[in-house]
Amino acid sequence: MQNQDITKFEFLLKLENNIVIQRFFNVNNHNPASKTSMDLFECVTDICEEISGDLKSKTLDIMSLQDDFVSPEQRKEEIINYKEENFILEIKQGDRVFICRIFPAHIYHPKVRYAVDIRPKVRKILGDLTSVLSQRELTKNYLGYALR
Repeated sequence: MQNQDITKFEFLLKLENNIVIQRFFNVNNHNPASKTSMDLFECVTDICEEISGDLKSKTLDIMSLQDDFVSPEQRKEEIINYKEENFILEIKQGDRVFICRIFPAHIYHPKVRYAVDIRPKVRKILGDLTSVLSQRELTKNYLGYALR
């Protein structure tokens, strides 16, 4: 068996400064050019959109099950304590973040945003990232500009 080139990466999803999920994964025959490709950008965008879609669906489920989605007392407390919160998705190599996406969390019901569980999808997410990070044919231009 030949010795393959293996590069270690980290997938990290946070709600503000709190870790939601963190996974380390290996990429065989990593292509360094993939870090600045449109392919990686689109892959991470798809991951964020999938997570957002799940959160939206769960929020709608809560709304449909409750006659009073938010009680007047909860609404008053929410207005007093309102704070925009964001999810932060990072892909890292070592300590260096090479792609980061931020998307809103405060738009989802608190029961949903504070109980995010993407574990059933992690295998697919890491597989998609591994595929892109080892891809040889990459899209390296956007609107006629070379990506670096």
